[in-house]
Formats: sequence, structure tokens, C-alpha cells
Amino acid sequence: MMIAATLTMSVFATNEKDVKSKIKNVTVFANGAQVSRTASFSAGSGVTDIVFEGVSPYLNPKSIQVEGDGDYIILDVQFRVKQPVPPAPYNVELPKSIVKDIALLQDSLSQLGFDIDDVNAKKDVLNLEKKVLLGNKFMQGNVDTIPELKQAMEYLRKQLNDINESLNKIKRDEFKLNKEKARMEQRLNSLRSYNTYVNPPPAEGPKYQVVVSIQSKAAVSGTMSVSYMVSNAGWTPSYDIRATEAGKPVQLVLKANVYQSSGEEWDNVKLKLSTITPGQGLYKPQLPALYLSYFTPQQHIYSRDDKNKEMYAPMAQTDMEMSKASCAGAPASYSYQYTQEAQTLTNIEYNINLPYSIPNDGQYHIVAVKEHNLDADYVHYLVPRIDREAYLVAKVTGWNSLDLLPANANIYFNGTFVGETYINTGVMSDTMELALGKDRSIVIERKKLPDETKNELIGSNVTKTVKYELKIKNNKGIPVNLIVEDQIPIASTTDIKINKLSVGGAEYNETSGQLTWQIKLSGQQTKNLSYSWSVEYDKNKQLANVY
Repeated sequence: MMIAATLTMSVFATNEKDVKSKIKNVTVFANGAQVSRTASFSAGSGVTDIVFEGVSPYLNPKSIQVEGDGDYIILDVQFRVKQPVPPAPYNVELPKSIVKDIALLQDSLSQLGFDIDDVNAKKDVLNLEKKVLLGNKFMQGNVDTIPELKQAMEYLRKQLNDINESLNKIKRDEFKLNKEKARMEQRLNSLRSYNTYVNPPPAEGPKYQVVVSIQSKAAVSGTMSVSYMVSNAGWTPSYDIRATEAGKPVQLVLKANVYQSSGEEWDNVKLKLSTITPGQGLYKPQLPALYLSYFTPQQHIYSRDDKNKEMYAPMAQTDMEMSKASCAGAPASYSYQYTQEAQTLTNIEYNINLPYSIPNDGQYHIVAVKEHNLDADYVHYLVPRIDREAYLVAKVTGWNSLDLLPANANIYFNGTFVGETYINTGVMSDTMELALGKDRSIVIERKKLPDETKNELIGSNVTKTVKYELKIKNNKGIPVNLIVEDQIPIASTTDIKINKLSVGGAEYNETSGQLTWQIKLSGQQTKNLSYSWSVEYDKNKQLANVY
């Protein structure tokens, strides 16, 4: 049986029954999650409130649903915040050893008080004696002869020195006694507050509960599951794309970055990932006009010093001939092998058949979801005018039929990270191109042959014939597919006339002047290509960009 939560007043229950529940299943959405708790209980006849404690403080009360097994009726469901009861005064009898130490300190403080009184009395006597000595008429100069004055001053000096010496000694004793008294008083206060430091009363916060009211005709035992939506949770997709060598498929692994700070611990729960966004799409959308246009890809950009980005994605230069050690024994399995994909009318759900623990820390935790093996053609691009080395590109097909999600993807080649790209599922293309880095085992040499110049008999124009020769070497032991790109310049003014003479079997683009050769080279094979063109221009002017 199942009942949705309401915010009405619950039927007056005869008693409450606290149950220990455990989170069994969690469905994580892009923003939010649905948590399911299960508990066993027993209750007497009549009305009983079954209390699920420890639920999330970010629970949506309107989303609570309850179902259970047993001979009972579910009357009502509520979300309740139970405030802590103010603690009673904390008064515990002190240990006997502490009581004994307190008594000794009190006796010592009493004795110190008497000693301090004695010191103060001695200090008062000396100060009075000093005052009387200085007030004597002989000390004020009331003498008749010089010898009497001299005798009086000697007496005054001796007495004052004795008095001041005694006062300084008394002050030092007084300082020591006061310092010892302060130490004892501090120690006494610490002993009196011994229980506060050793056994402080625990601070309690509010308790978040789901209260389910049930009714039964007799004592009953059963199970009950409570599910509810929480915020502060969600997941975002990402991909790992792994390629190894030509002829082998490309591995595409979907990963989920799951996070939650809902106030609950998801410990060894069964996860389900859903692409639906709860709370949205409640109303039918209005369909506007749809305009279809061409997708404009990024242009090929190469630089001599490799500071500019290659045409697809940022990548690290890596050697295509890196070796990979093999491991003995059976290969380890991956968590994505335990995922089942289910497509509903409104979204896609991924059931993870391995238990996962997602702590309440708000950090991303990676969950491997799904693996796809995709066919790929590996092509080496050569642009000898810019770089002598080849760029390896994997052309992946069949990806747009996999219901992928738009997300970033990390690219790995032979176990080495080479860059990242973005999978845009909104692009209508059958092929996804992935740049895998440079391959130094395939090189090309571009050589300009001597120009042939012909002067016109009439006028100031001159005609020059330009020839280039390309030499390609495949140092690999396996055949490779190559795309070689070069170009014939385009005249920027009508004064310059350029004519294509020979393209050496390349495809020629009249608009851009680009030459493209598609070649398959066997292992250790070398191939020569050539092309030529002529230009007519004013011999009194110098041409630019001819190289």
C-alpha cells in the first residue's frame, strides 16, 4: 500500500514508536535526489505513530510517499522537526580525589592569607618609622653647630638605608605570596569545574523526522518504506574516450560526477541515475518555428612552434610508438559493467548494480555508468608547409545513436592523456573527429624546385613557373591512411594571374586553392608527390608569400 504525504493534522495516536531505518535506494537527478528508507517495526493495536528519525533537513514534505507490508492501515504522513529539550542542570558529585585536593588548596590559601597579612603589617610599621624619622626636628635642620648637623645626617642616612632595605625585602616576599595565591585560586577554580571540562553535557540539535500514523486491530509486525525528495544533491555527466591503435574500436565510457550535502550519509546504497529534472515540464511547451542552418566547424590551425591549437581539441604531443607493458592474469572488471540502462517516456535511467557510498561532503564522487565500443577510422593529417610531422585523428562513427548526453570528454591514447573535447549531441553529424596528437614515425619533406621564368616580348609582365616536390616516408611496420594538404596561392589583385599546371592527382579547390591527397601507405613505404603552377605579374614589382 502507498500513500502520499499531507500537511493535515495527524490522528491522535496512542503512542509513538521510533524505528531504525536504513537508506536502501537513491535515485539521483540532475538537481536533487529521491531517497528511499526501509525499516521493520512492531506495534500494538490501535493508532501508533511510526517515527523515522535522521532524515534530511532539506526534505520536501510534499514529496513524501509511504508503502509497507503488514496488516495495518496508513492514516497520515507528516514531516516533523523536533526541537531539543533544554538540558537539566548538570550537577554530578565530584570524585573523592578532587574533593581532597580542593580541601588542601583551601587550607593552603588560608595560610597564605595569614602570611600576606603579616607582610602588610611589617610594611606598615616600616613606613611609619620612616615617616617619623623624616619628621624629627633634627632631620629638618634645627641644629646649632656643624658637628651636630653632620652627626644628624649620618644617623639619617643609616636609618633610611636600613628601612628601605627592609621594605624591598618585604615587597619581594609580598609579590611571591600573591603570585602563589593566584596560582592556587586558578587551580581551585579548575577543580571546582572538573565535571564541566571532563564530562560536558552533549549539545543536541533539532531532529528531523517523518512520522507515519497507522492503525491496526491487533498487535502487528511489518515493514515500511518511506521515500522523499531532497535538495543539495545531483549529478553531471562526463566521458572518457580511449583509443589504442588502428583497427581497434574506440572505447567511450560515460561517468557520473555525483555529489550530495543533504545531511544524510548514503552508505552502501543502490544508485539510480536519471536524466529527468523534477519539478519542470509540468505544462506543455509552445512550439516555435524551427530554423535549420549549417554547422560551422573550427578551421585547421597549425603553427611552426606548436603554440597554436590543433584543429580539434587541446592536446599534449605524444609519441605514437610508445610501448605498453602487458599484465599477466585475468583483466580486472570495471564498475560500468554492472550498469543497466532503461529508457522511459521522458528520460533515461541508469541502474547501478554495485553498492556505492556517497558521503555528505558536497564533493564530486565518480561513478562509472556505461561503456560503448565505437568503430573508428584512423587518419594521419600532413600539412608540410607548416609541419613535417603527422597529426593522428580518429574518426568515430555510430556515436549519435547512443542517446549520449552533452558533456566534456577526456581523450586518452595508449593510456596517455592527450586532451579533451566536448560531445555536442545537438550536432547532426555521423562522424566525431578526435585529435590524438603527433606521430613522429611518419614524416614529409617539402622541396621547392628551381623556378622557370619567361619574359614577355611586349609589355612589362613576366611569367614564372613554380614547382614543389613532396616526399613522404612511413617508418611504421603497418599501413596507414594519410591526408596530405598543400595549396596553390590565390591572386589578391587582377594584376596577378595564376594558372594551375599540375596537381599530381590531388583534389583541387578552385575557391581556396587547397590541394588534398588521400593516400594509403604500406609499412616502410615512401611516396613522392608533386604539383606546379604559374604566375604572371609585373616584373617591376616583387611578389610576396611565395614559398
